[in-house]
Amino acid sequence: MFEAIFDLSRRNPTSRFKLWTRDGGALQPPRPAGTNDSERYDRIARDPRYGHFARIPARILCCLDYFHVTCDQITAARILSAYYIFIAVVDNAIDSGDSQAAATVFGHLAKSIPANQSKLSDVALITENLKLQLDARVVFGFRHELARLYQAVREERMAVSIDMYLEVRKTVGRLTADLSYLLISPLLDGEKKSLRSFMQQVGAVGCLVDSVIDFNADRRRGLLSFAPTTTDYVKLVAVALFEGLSIGARHPRLAGLFARAILDNVRDRFVATADAARPTRVQCQVGR
Repeated sequence: MFEAIFDLSRRNPTSRFKLWTRDGGALQPPRPAGTNDSERYDRIARDPRYGHFARIPARILCCLDYFHVTCDQITAARILSAYYIFIAVVDNAIDSGDSQAAATVFGHLAKSIPANQSKLSDVALITENLKLQLDARVVFGFRHELARLYQAVREERMAVSIDMYLEVRKTVGRLTADLSYLLISPLLDGEKKSLRSFMQQVGAVGCLVDSVIDFNADRRRGLLSFAPTTTDYVKLVAVALFEGLSIGARHPRLAGLFARAILDNVRDRFVATADAARPTRVQCQVGR
């Protein structure tokens, strides 16, 4: 299954965008088309905090092969890369307390005049790059669904019980995955209902798995509106495990792909935590 993705490095490009290459099991994100700050974009896209997001496009392409869906995979990879880096950066901004992140996103998506790239925030830069990837046929639908996703994220912050939290997390995951389907839908030969439903299911489970990994950290950072108990955490783990195994049982050929995704996610969290805890050169000099 992975070979189908890594074979991309040996195919001829079918678009004007730079082909991805394999780098330690992940596909390197292409530089932003039409932006003036490609080095800065590369720095953001390669941030270890976003590693598990950067690997999602390759896994989606695996699923396209699994469902025998043909499309221009080079273009799909470019679009999905821009989208998931966008999701990663905006999610981090919101979690970090950037109250203007959503306004920045929707403001830039609504603008028809290209922005001055050198003066943009990280959120604005990533949004501008994503905007360049939008097919005219999906622009309106994308903005509408993105607004629904943002509303779901806001509801997540207001969940006052583990049951409410579980439901809204699954909604966030389904909408996030469905947006990725929407973005590449113009490349597909008609509506692929089975693929779309599958992506929504995997998105919901993926969001639950992220919650299992980040639950205690989110609690410490004040991102939960209820005081979770040990029973709540056990319930979260049980639901994520049950729903994940259910998908794996229905699609056993993808079980290895799912397991690798979870392991990579856990590893990335440890790497990001270690990097955050490591003193910088300035801190070391000050401490001398």
